[in-house]
Amino acid sequence: MRIRALAFAAILIGSLAVVFSVSAQQQSTEVIPVDRQVIVSLLSSIAKHSARLTPLLEQVHAKEWEAKGAPATYAAQLNSAKEQIGAIDSDMDSLTQHPERMQECMRALFRVQSFHRSLDSLMGGLRKYQNPALADLIQSVAVEDQEDLVKFQDYILELANQKEQEYLVVDHEAQRCRASISREPVSPRKK
Repeated sequence: MRIRALAFAAILIGSLAVVFSVSAQQQSTEVIPVDRQVIVSLLSSIAKHSARLTPLLEQVHAKEWEAKGAPATYAAQLNSAKEQIGAIDSDMDSLTQHPERMQECMRALFRVQSFHRSLDSLMGGLRKYQNPALADLIQSVAVEDQEDLVKFQDYILELANQKEQEYLVVDHEAQRCRASISREPVSPRKK
């Protein structure tokens, strides 16, 4: 019975040591090389770039294009683009509170990239059915955030690398703990 208590105590102490060492390791790796204020500023900048498109998109009259033979999907794309601007603003605002949340960062980046792709399609219709100069203006404003998006992608890669390093530390400690437990002698059961 005493051996079982000692084995339990050893396992408990080993587990606590792992938890404390992983906790200490995580605290030392939690700081991302990029300054938080820089990221918050970057996220705000992306939201502002998108918001600058709203008054320009108000000048697009996709419903009127249908009379000129345009498919109704352009009107749906226009409505979707306006909604996406609001969603981008919301995503970026949420991320300024918690820029370390990998999943939210990825979702926000994908939303902005999807918005740009759908905007390109809408601009094709705008060029053909309404005003090529307005399409050029909208696209020139839309690409202003490309440098910020590249920085945001770099930040996400840095965040992913950090998360991977944290995982490797935890995995290494778990393997070490398993190995030390497996080396302990097993006491025979009393009958």
